[in-house]
Amino acid sequence: MKIYALILAGGMGSRMDNADKGLVHWHNRPLIDHVIERIRPQVDRIAVSANRNIEEYAARTPHVFPDARQWQHCGPLAALCTAANDLLLAQADWLLIVPCDMPLLPENLVSRCLAMAKRTPLSNAFYVETPVRQQYGVMFIRPQILQSAVPYLYSGMRTIRGWLQQQRARVVPFDDEAAFANYNTPEDLKEMP
Repeated sequence: MKIYALILAGGMGSRMDNADKGLVHWHNRPLIDHVIERIRPQVDRIAVSANRNIEEYAARTPHVFPDARQWQHCGPLAALCTAANDLLLAQADWLLIVPCDMPLLPENLVSRCLAMAKRTPLSNAFYVETPVRQQYGVMFIRPQILQSAVPYLYSGMRTIRGWLQQQRARVVPFDDEAAFANYNTPEDLKEMP
């Protein structure tokens, strides 16, 4: 079974003083390096969706792509629509999608998602839920369903949540809230352990 990952690093970073969030340092390393370190043992290949500093991301993985022109500035759905046409990602059995600003992702993220997928074999999409919130940005999906993000975006819809609901996505529960903390502002980073 081939499990690939897609890290979303294409945001504007407006709440992070317009910094490229994936490259913002925490504990002397860019956030994306922490994310890669957490998920690399769990997946076979890692891709990054980035709209700036492509060369810096390409130093971490050769599979880096920006949002397609027609979907630029449409948020994370732009990355999903672009990924829908990525032939390499299409070869995966499952695709783990995570944001670049969650440096403490659990080491059993994929195994828990796979266990849920085995229990519900007709489901093609899953997302994480913690005791406090739904983590729609952390998904485990069949790559084939990415094609449905295109008409969804063209219809004027912009939320990952709405797209996941359209896919009848199932929840994968995790108790550890801190593992899915994401950091959107410089203050968040300062408060992070």
